[in-house]
Amino acid sequence: MGIELKLSQLDWRIPTAIAVSGGVDSMCVLSILSQQAQAQGQTLYAFHVHHRLQAQADDWVDVVRAYCTKLGVGFDVRHLDASTRQPAQSIEEWARHGRYHALAGMARAHGIEQIVLAHHQDDQIETYLLQTQRGAGVRGQSAMPERVLRNGVTWLRPCLGVSRAQIEAYAQRHHIPHIHDPSNDDIRFSRNAIRAQLKQCPLSTAHRQAILSTIEQAQSELDTQKRWASEVLSTHQTAHREDIGECGRLRGVRLSNYTIEQQNILLREWMAQMGWRMPSRTALAELIKQLQGSEHNSNMCWRHPDGGAISKLQGDWIAAHTVPKGQWFITFSVRERIKREQLTIRARTGGERFRLAPNRPTISLKHAYQMAGVAPMLRAQLPLLYRGEQLVHVVGVGDVF
Repeated sequence: MGIELKLSQLDWRIPTAIAVSGGVDSMCVLSILSQQAQAQGQTLYAFHVHHRLQAQADDWVDVVRAYCTKLGVGFDVRHLDASTRQPAQSIEEWARHGRYHALAGMARAHGIEQIVLAHHQDDQIETYLLQTQRGAGVRGQSAMPERVLRNGVTWLRPCLGVSRAQIEAYAQRHHIPHIHDPSNDDIRFSRNAIRAQLKQCPLSTAHRQAILSTIEQAQSELDTQKRWASEVLSTHQTAHREDIGECGRLRGVRLSNYTIEQQNILLREWMAQMGWRMPSRTALAELIKQLQGSEHNSNMCWRHPDGGAISKLQGDWIAAHTVPKGQWFITFSVRERIKREQLTIRARTGGERFRLAPNRPTISLKHAYQMAGVAPMLRAQLPLLYRGEQLVHVVGVGDVF
C-alpha cells in the first residue's frame, strides 16, 4: 500500500518515463506506474541502459522488454561504450555518468519531460552513510533529492519513503519478474560494501529513523544555503552564448569576499543551476585555486569529469560544454546551414585572415575570437565553414569576407 501511496503524487499531465534496470525495485515501480498511466489514459515509457559490463546483460534487455510488452508500456534501450571511460575514471563513475546521459538522450528522442527513478529508502540511507564515510558536508549528507532538474529533464524519486522490504514483499505478492545484477554483490565497490554490512547487521528502527531525520535536517540546511547562493549569484550572472556551448557566465565575483565554506557553496550552486554533477572535494578545491589566480589568465581551464569546463575571460567566469578532441560543437541551425548551402567544415590551420565586413580591414582569426569574446578553451571545437576554398563563416564569430 505504501508504494502506491507515494507514487500517486506524480503529475501525469507531464510526459513520463521510468528508468528500468530490471532489478526488483525498478520492475515493481514499472508495474505500479503502468497501472496509473492506464488509469490516467497516458503513455508511459520504460528506458533501459545496457552497460555492456555483464555477459548476461543481453538477457536483461529481453526481460525488461517482455515485461513492457505485457504491460503495454513503450520501451527503449541504449548501449554504453566502454571505450569512453577516462583513464582516471572509476567504473562506478563512468557507468553513472553514462547512464544519466543515455537516459537524457532517450528522453529527448521521445519528448519525455520527467523520468522516474526507483531509488528507495534503503538507497537513501546507504547514500547518507557513504557520503558521511567520505567526510561530505551538508550537500552530501542530504543524500538524494526527491526532485532535480538536469539536462532539461526533471528527475523524480517518489519512492524515497518506501523500504526495500516493502518493495520485495510487493514483488513476491504480485509475482513481478526481475533480474539480479551480480555486480551489486561486489564489495570492492563502496556502496555494495555498505549494503553488505547492513545486511549482516541491520539497523534498528530507531537508528534508521535517526538517519532519516538527519537527512531531512541536512536537506533543510541545504535549501537555506541554496537560497543564499542563488541570491549572490543572481547579482553576478550575465548573458552567456549557448551558440558556442556556454552554459553560464558570472561577472565580477571575488571569492576573497567569502569564507572557504561559502566559496564551495557558491560554486556548487552555480554548477547545480547549470545541471552539472557535483565534483569531488579535491576537484572543487583546485577550481577555487585556479579562479583565485590572475584575473587576466585566459589560459585557465578547469575540466569537469562529465565533459564541461570553466575558464576566465576579461574578468568573466565562463562555464561551457566541451567535446572530445577531433569533434565539433555545432548547433542545429549551423548544421542545417551546412547542409542547405553544401558547406564544408575545416579546422583552423593558422594564419587565417579575413574581414568582418566588406569595408573593414582584415584581421587575424585570433583577434576575431578575442573581439567576439570566445574563450580560448572553446576555439578548437568551433569549426570554420568553407564554400569551396572560400572561408564564409567562423562559428562563434559570424560571416566573414
